Amino acid sequence: MADTIRTAELERLRSEIDEVNDALLALLLKRIELCRSGAEYKRDHGILPRHEAQEDAVRTKVQKFAQEHEIDSPLLEEIFDLITAEACRLEKKIMGVADEQGPTVLENCARRIDHVAIAVRNVDEAVATFERCYGFNLVERRKVEGEFSGMTMVTMQAGGVTFVLCEGDSPKSNVCQYIEHYGPGVQHVAVEVCDQSQLVDDLRKRQADLLTGIVSSPGLDQTFTRRDGNTGMQIEFITRTQNTGFNNVKELIDAAERENAF
Repeated sequence: MADTIRTAELERLRSEIDEVNDALLALLLKRIELCRSGAEYKRDHGILPRHEAQEDAVRTKVQKFAQEHEIDSPLLEEIFDLITAEACRLEKKIMGVADEQGPTVLENCARRIDHVAIAVRNVDEAVATFERCYGFNLVERRKVEGEFSGMTMVTMQAGGVTFVLCEGDSPKSNVCQYIEHYGPGVQHVAVEVCDQSQLVDDLRKRQADLLTGIVSSPGLDQTFTRRDGNTGMQIEFITRTQNTGFNNVKELIDAAERENAF
């Protein structure tokens, strides 16, 4: 009898959650329609697009609401940032506002920083620092085999922030060669995008210096740029459908080995 009651209660709660989800979708649709109407009005009356002050006011309201109701503020801010970004995209499209070079695909499909990869001399000491001094949690530790790709990777997380600490296992490894040339530190920054193929097509049109095309594994697509000589930056564009790890590490580093890139 007790199990039946618990099951009935869970079903009731799930039903209410479904109703709330439906209401949220309806409200999002209404917001999009209002944004569309506002953009059309601005276009027809020669009014400039939205200003940053409006976005700042929304963010301040969201932060205050989160604090008053003990809700995770960064999570709520991220949700509203995505909604605002879509409203801006729609407004620009309706008002005919575009970059001189044409529509920016990355602006439309970039979602967040997925992770930052850091080359370290000693991964155990780095883990201790991130745990003890910064408050990160160790969520995954894995070993990658290979003469050039050999390394230990440790994923550290705190809230929505992910750092991947990488230690090479031999002087020939990509990570050790990176440290030899540049010293320890940020090896690359990964940007999560929602449309990998469209983005890569646009990057090629823009003559971006790509190290790889799209490298795929179940639930995960990745594309790497070569390291820029001026900024020292290498960027990864990553699309996830299910995977939360990094299945393609060896294939990506093998691509770097073929060109002696690190």
